[in-house]
Amino acid sequence: MHFILATVGTDGDVFPHIGLGAVLRRRGHRVTLAAPETYRNRAHTFDLEFCPLVTADEVRQMLADPDLWHPFRSGWMMARWGGPMIPRQYEALAKLTDQRDSVLIANAGVLAARLVQEKCGVPMASLLLQPGLIPSCANPPEMPGGVTIPDWLPHPLRQMYWLGVDAAGYAMAGLPLNRARKPLGLAPVRRLFRWWLSPDLVIGLFPSWYAPPQTDWPAQIRLAGFGRFDGASAQLPEEVETFCNNGPPPIAFTLGTGMSHAARFFRAAVAACESIGARALLLTKFEEILPRNLPSGIRHCAYAPFRQLLPHCSAVVHHGGIGTTAAALEAGCPQLVLPLAWDQPDNAARINDLGVGLTLGPRHRSSRHLAHALSQLMRPEVRQRCKVVAQRSVSTDGFEIAANWMEELLPCAKPASG
Repeated sequence: MHFILATVGTDGDVFPHIGLGAVLRRRGHRVTLAAPETYRNRAHTFDLEFCPLVTADEVRQMLADPDLWHPFRSGWMMARWGGPMIPRQYEALAKLTDQRDSVLIANAGVLAARLVQEKCGVPMASLLLQPGLIPSCANPPEMPGGVTIPDWLPHPLRQMYWLGVDAAGYAMAGLPLNRARKPLGLAPVRRLFRWWLSPDLVIGLFPSWYAPPQTDWPAQIRLAGFGRFDGASAQLPEEVETFCNNGPPPIAFTLGTGMSHAARFFRAAVAACESIGARALLLTKFEEILPRNLPSGIRHCAYAPFRQLLPHCSAVVHHGGIGTTAAALEAGCPQLVLPLAWDQPDNAARINDLGVGLTLGPRHRSSRHLAHALSQLMRPEVRQRCKVVAQRSVSTDGFEIAANWMEELLPCAKPASG
């Protein structure tokens, strides 16, 4: 069986596909990672074949745009960036799936994968990393920019809300998608966020205790649980481990591997730690955005596997990405979440509801606000609650469960359309 895992984005989007691919490869399957060019070497590390969906220059263009992290402009920015790629990504994925034993596993944002499924009859699973992308009237997800459905809104008006979200999706990505569909003989798509999930199977890579299934979720959604994968290395850099062990547990600060516009955040982090006498580890690939001459109790690290790092930390301050969220839950590490866009506000709300962290809004992220929130997180009752939730987090490996479902998917193949 040949599994093709298709995704775009940063580490948080790509690593779960590599992790699932590694499990499938260990089971003896042929596996191809279709992803940004920047992940070619990492794919080869796990004996995965590779197909580039995005060039390195296009990745740099995406990360350089500050709108990527804006609560409202991010969707429009990604649609402008990714829309022109749909036809060439369709051709690449269609070529990869031209054998009868091929199965697609795709990030919902790779619209070309759904085109291949629809046109060529290739069985496909959507890999959904976060519950915040599932429309629901019964229990609506927390949306960016504070435009979440209020509790008092009647059900008919909630349905109108999601029609409005679909209209926005069509305005952003409908035109390039339908231009790509026309020469394939496929009818136009109107409700993008109903269409973009595979009708065969949607694998939620999160557990039901984190996001209880709702009565109005699509029937093909199955929850596998969090997948545990941190990249090619499972070991902490020696200097990081030494720093963590030579003093009180530090606080980890990160806004994600792709964030290059976080200078203000790291300045506030340093000042907050100095004010409460805490040690810190600043995680970013972009060293130029850090304050110069860091205090002796604060260190920089370009990258560290969170599942190895966070058990050494007293807390983690982050953006609310699902990968960081899951790793902190597993480690029993208190979380201070500063959501920016995408699914991050929804993850922040779930962390609050679980009692394992706090959230700061965009107007409350000064060093004073950070210091006050971190002091609250250090309370014994928060750490005890984190330990309880951590016991749930490590009970299953979502990748193994998802791999079982993928191996069952091949009989779902349907005749090609057109």
